[in-house]
Amino acid sequence: FGENNPPGPGAGNRTVTERYIKGNGQWNHFFSERLYGGLRVDAVADAVADIDYRLTLSPLVGYYFIKEAKTHLSAEVGPSIITEEVVSQIGANKRIDENTYLALRVGQKFDHTFESGAKVWESIEWLPQVTDFNNWILNFEAGVSAPITKKLSTSLVLQDTYDNVPAAGRLKNDLKLIASLGYKF
Repeated sequence: FGENNPPGPGAGNRTVTERYIKGNGQWNHFFSERLYGGLRVDAVADAVADIDYRLTLSPLVGYYFIKEAKTHLSAEVGPSIITEEVVSQIGANKRIDENTYLALRVGQKFDHTFESGAKVWESIEWLPQVTDFNNWILNFEAGVSAPITKKLSTSLVLQDTYDNVPAAGRLKNDLKLIASLGYKF
């Protein structure tokens, strides 16, 4: 969360620079050593992009092209149901749009863990609406993490969300650079 309260003219006018929360979970069932089916759930709230919430439910089929102890490369495909509440602010008028639609999800993931415990990863997914391929979302993430101690680690993550049909008055591209500390319990 970030907020900007500039001094001088316009003092007291607060600008939200970040209010973002994202979570996801995925369950996989393996049909063979590399082929799997699964279910993925994603939830996002992003005040800067005027997304009150976006929930995505995705049954999927995936395949590991590389499945080794320290390196994984997989691709996934399947339908998705996306439901979202987007706030459109045009001048003094505020409108809340609730949308639910069927999308196709095509995704790819890669990760590698080094002997030291450091890890690099990237993932990308494309979600076009089935009935309107002009309405699509592209999510990309790349990151690196490294242990500091047995319980403490640090990470740096680059996230990019490109929404081809964003909320009114918002840009299509939303780029984030996130630095964090992690603690293992």
